[in-house]
Amino acid sequence: MKFNSSFDDGESTRIRTFTHTARYKSIEQTATLDIEIPLAEDLTIEELLAHIVITNKIMTPFRKEFEQALRKFIDEETRKYENEIGDAYIEQLLHDENSIDVSSWMKNDANDSNSVPFSDCFLFIMRNSSHERIEMIISLERKMAEKMNALVRARDFELERMMRECEEAVKDTISDEGTPVPANAHQLSRLNEKLRQVSNNYTRQIQALADRQRHEYRNLIRSLYERDELPPEALNDIPGNGAPGFRKSNSAYASLNAAKRTPTGHLEESFTIYLGAQLKTMHNARLMTCRRLSDLCRPSDVLDAGALDTRRLHMNLSLYRRGLSGLVLLVNRDPFFHIHNKTEFAKLCEQSTELHFDSLQQQLDTVASCLHDVCKDAANGIEGISMRDECSLQVGDVYITKHSNLATFQVMFHLVVDSALETDDISSRHPCINGIRNVIRLSSKCGITTFSIPLLLVENTTERMTVSWCLKRAELVFKCVKGFMMEACAGSSTAGGGPPVAATHYNVNFVLPDALADSVYSQIVEMFPTIFHLVPSVVV
Repeated sequence: MKFNSSFDDGESTRIRTFTHTARYKSIEQTATLDIEIPLAEDLTIEELLAHIVITNKIMTPFRKEFEQALRKFIDEETRKYENEIGDAYIEQLLHDENSIDVSSWMKNDANDSNSVPFSDCFLFIMRNSSHERIEMIISLERKMAEKMNALVRARDFELERMMRECEEAVKDTISDEGTPVPANAHQLSRLNEKLRQVSNNYTRQIQALADRQRHEYRNLIRSLYERDELPPEALNDIPGNGAPGFRKSNSAYASLNAAKRTPTGHLEESFTIYLGAQLKTMHNARLMTCRRLSDLCRPSDVLDAGALDTRRLHMNLSLYRRGLSGLVLLVNRDPFFHIHNKTEFAKLCEQSTELHFDSLQQQLDTVASCLHDVCKDAANGIEGISMRDECSLQVGDVYITKHSNLATFQVMFHLVVDSALETDDISSRHPCINGIRNVIRLSSKCGITTFSIPLLLVENTTERMTVSWCLKRAELVFKCVKGFMMEACAGSSTAGGGPPVAATHYNVNFVLPDALADSVYSQIVEMFPTIFHLVPSVVV
């Protein structure tokens, strides 16, 4: 079976045949596989090895030998391919009649490092640096977050104080007889103008600090990548050796244990499930409650600096890899819902600078721009693009933002809903159910293996949500998510001549409002085994 993607030059010489025979006494096994060299970015050696093991039924004692042989083969062929490319360029240069501009070469060589994406530089540093260097990076991130958090808190305190002054001034503008007082009205106008000035001033300060921190952080990573040394301006910002870091493992471990013992009032129930009829795949599922969905992005208050640094390290190591975590947030049709409503999620994103991706405001600007293009295409009558009212998002639409400054999640799925979901009965054809399907399909495609979904498709409970309504909505979402996950697992199989992909293990969290009655939660937990096939528990 051949694994090659389409490329422009059409060179068939990029396909190399791997053949290896493993022997032990009278037993031997042979495997052959055609591989494209170099490997595509979305294809790993582990996936190729899994395909070899499955298709050739490699016995367990031989798997380690085949893995070593495959890695050696790919390394050697990749080196040969790179040498051939280099020799070809040299030959072309030697036979080129044009004059050589040495100065332009030196200029291009100086800018070569800038052509390397920041994500590649960061991934290289996190994989190859010493623990002292990584600890310094984490300490710098923590110090930057503390500076930004202090500035945001100062802004909130100042604005809240001025808002109280404005409220008192509003009361003073009306006399006891109910007639307006002109002098007090003039004072209220001056307070409002001062409030706008203070708000704009803090906005500029926060933006300037974010830009400076982002520049310093990226300069640090590139300096470590290019010269393996710290830039001079970063030495003053990095805390000393006395800062809490990874050496405080005992303190971090104790804090984690304390977090487990702390009564939070949240309910949780975990399951291990099978999906599929013939080819079963194993996954984890969890039922949990929380006050707000954005609370899942917030770090625990009981963890000390050492534990938070450990969590930050885990975020950095998993940022540009598979196995990402995603959360579904519920929003309205306004693309700037978080900004205009000053949601808890937007406030959480403000607490520290986004060092790897665009800020939330910039990402929402991109979403609005894409939405404008869609509306323009619909107005021009392009086939497949439906008309939209007032160029706004529709119920069931999903847009995505990326984050590196949250506690647990790297990807946020913003699902557009409306108030009718709180009362109406819906079917599997509802746009929001299709939005959940798109979330799971995209998670499967982009390596997001942990995703959290609001089970009732609402964030807060109301009096109109009866017990039967909650059970019916939970059953619908359970069944739909089960079908969507089976569809995603089937799409990642080795069938159809596509690249081999090992069975993906998913972790799905079903989130319920914590105001839900305990009896309703218990009935939903009892319903779960009737829909999903649970893995039998082992009793020792």
